[in-house]
Amino acid sequence: MNVVGIITEHNPFHNGHLYHVEKARVQCDADLVVSVMSGHFLQRGEPALFNKWARAKMAVLGGVDLVIELPTAFSVRSASSFALGAVSILNSMRVVTHLCFGTESGNVDSLWPAARLLFNEPALFKALLRQLIDTGISYPAARAGAITRYLADTASVGISPEIYAAPNNILGIEYLKSLLKVKSDIRPTTIKRFAAGYHDMNIDSNVMIASATSIREELQDKGAITEAVGPVVPEASFEVMKQETLAARGPVFIRDYSKMLFYLLRSLPPEQIAEMYDVSEGLENRIMEISRSADSVQDLLSKLKTKRYTRTRLQRILSYILLGYTKSLAESFDLAGPRYIRVLGLSSAGRSLLKKVKKEADIPVITRTSPFLSQNDDTALMLKFDVKATDIYTLMYPGQSITRQGLDCKVMPYVTN
Repeated sequence: MNVVGIITEHNPFHNGHLYHVEKARVQCDADLVVSVMSGHFLQRGEPALFNKWARAKMAVLGGVDLVIELPTAFSVRSASSFALGAVSILNSMRVVTHLCFGTESGNVDSLWPAARLLFNEPALFKALLRQLIDTGISYPAARAGAITRYLADTASVGISPEIYAAPNNILGIEYLKSLLKVKSDIRPTTIKRFAAGYHDMNIDSNVMIASATSIREELQDKGAITEAVGPVVPEASFEVMKQETLAARGPVFIRDYSKMLFYLLRSLPPEQIAEMYDVSEGLENRIMEISRSADSVQDLLSKLKTKRYTRTRLQRILSYILLGYTKSLAESFDLAGPRYIRVLGLSSAGRSLLKKVKKEADIPVITRTSPFLSQNDDTALMLKFDVKATDIYTLMYPGQSITRQGLDCKVMPYVTN
């Protein structure tokens, strides 16, 4: 039996995701599709538009058989940690035969040289990377440049430098590197992205596939689920989004944590901000200084942004401050790796697969959190961080009467009939 894994945020689940699910099933001759999906805080440092259970429901109604949560410990990190966390979970399930991801290149073979390079990290590559970082450019740009120079200097053939700057190719390389790191037998394959680009900001009414970015921009600009969104998302997703909006459980945007963040920046001492993950080089002082005159999170990000500190990296850092994600916590999580397989949604076919996963998996399967929260181990620590993320996330809901704590212990996975 072939089981294909996909790694997603589904923020929200749109026609491009539907195409990915259907194409992955056919391309891998797969009987079942498993999605490892980010929870309430995402890889770009933003809160999700809708809560993880609603997004899992969209995915299951869109053809995914089993939706597993990528713990917050990894979902809100940079590409390397994000990919390693997700791939580790798929590998730990011991039932996944393929990994299918979207790329701009549409060719796995073109990504393997960079993946092997990043996995091995030879001395020459490290030296090239350091030279470029010292010029003041961002880490992603420095890494792309170092990869290109190294492969050129070592006479690698068939390598196009442009592929290392494309966002989905970057993630694809990290997925391949992660497969090497966990010594996985999972077979990787890719689907070429088409139509909307990753960063496209506007919905094109003539194209049935729009980027998630353009959908989020439409919802934020109009302040509602507009008819423009309907043609670019599956009907089931559109209905879930409308239901969640009517229930005042979204949509949620980065601006919605402004007051919580500024409260922390005005009350925490600089040395405590300095303990947050990825805060270094005195950045804590700059954040606190600029926050005194910033009007919003967006304004703060605009004034903080530099060549070295990209907006995405800064968004993640602000999320770390909001979540209390310290360097010591990150070290503990990285050392332990993902400690559980948390189920968010499943189809009728997914139920049978879940039974097999429970028998085969290297780590526990969680459908009810309470029994695991009472433990005194790495599993409980990681799960409590997810619970904390949910409790903070619900404070951003538009409705004022549904901010109660403990939803992770109350909401069960979505299951189709």
